Amino acid sequence: MLARNAAWLALLLIPAAARAQGGPFDIALFNTPQSPSATGQARLVFAPGVMDVAVTADGRARYDARVTIAGLPAPRTLGPYTAYVAWAVTPDLTQWHRLGAVHNGVSMVGTADFNKFLLVITAEASAAPEAHHGPVVLHGTSPSGWLQNFTTHPLFRGVY
Repeated sequence: MLARNAAWLALLLIPAAARAQGGPFDIALFNTPQSPSATGQARLVFAPGVMDVAVTADGRARYDARVTIAGLPAPRTLGPYTAYVAWAVTPDLTQWHRLGAVHNGVSMVGTADFNKFLLVITAEASAAPEAHHGPVVLHGTSPSGWLQNFTTHPLFRGVY
């Protein structure tokens, strides 16, 4: 009986342990023809919240994104750009939420609160643009969006 209770207790503690370690949800970032040597990954960590895990008013989880990138060329080599910017983008590509500027190395950027989203890195004329305009250099899909596939979309093949 004690062993059985210990097993249940261990199962109940797993989510708490995951939160203590940042609740890792990794996103592989894939390069595009504009940045063929770039590599990256992002880790979603639970954003701070009142009850340990932050959620929006309608119940969607909120995550901070820690982005690790290597091999990005200087933005100016891609055109009139000075910075790279991370975006959380809805799967239908209609909503782009700026997370923040990123660079080679580790960057902690803003909070994503879409249920399913793409994490997109673009070259931009400034580090805080109102909307995306530059080319996509890296992209990945949140774990909740893995059942959808956007790799053939023209945005990620250098058409836009």
